[in-house]
Amino acid sequence: MQATKMHGLRIVEPLNDCDPHRLLLAEFVHRSANDLAVACAEVDLARRAATFDDARDRLALVFERLLALASIQRLLQAPRDAQMDFGRTLCELCDYQAKARFAEQGVFVHVRACDIPVDARRGRILLMIISELLTNAARHAFDSSGGTVNIALASRDGEICCLVNDDGNGIATGRAIPGVGSAIITGLAHEAGIQCTVRSCRIGTSVELRMPIEIVISPDV
Repeated sequence: MQATKMHGLRIVEPLNDCDPHRLLLAEFVHRSANDLAVACAEVDLARRAATFDDARDRLALVFERLLALASIQRLLQAPRDAQMDFGRTLCELCDYQAKARFAEQGVFVHVRACDIPVDARRGRILLMIISELLTNAARHAFDSSGGTVNIALASRDGEICCLVNDDGNGIATGRAIPGVGSAIITGLAHEAGIQCTVRSCRIGTSVELRMPIEIVISPDV
């Protein structure tokens, strides 16, 4: 087990637990803690504003970010339908992530996707992993204002291939993805048969995700 603290909240995450229910619970707790930390930081900035007008403007930004974070939570809920259009849903996720985490940094999020119908349970897991990668990029990749995150989705040779790269601070090939969510990414990827490869680039970081379209996973996920 690994314990981490965030704004006084102690969260325990399983590192070597392949139970799908525990993995999904750990992902939800980790995601929610990150979102609450963002909300606390934003409200604190508004509280410290010099004037009423500055505080009002800051709270307007807080409202937009919290609305986007809530939309991400809804998007990653357990699916009601058996199938999802993964390309369309991925575009929605990236739009909400751009508003919630990247807009104030001046970082642009570009998505290139095609329509790929997939089993909704597997699609949800892949979306969770991509969402965590984007959250990590927002927290770790950019030291200064400005930058770009690119997400490219394609279907070839019976696989979904999703490439997530940024032009921020790079990490070495084969090194673990930074952030306490890396163990959750690894566990979810293993459970769903998703290959996750981190590659070093001349600038930034590139992560390739590959998932066989026809793979069958446990109905508990």
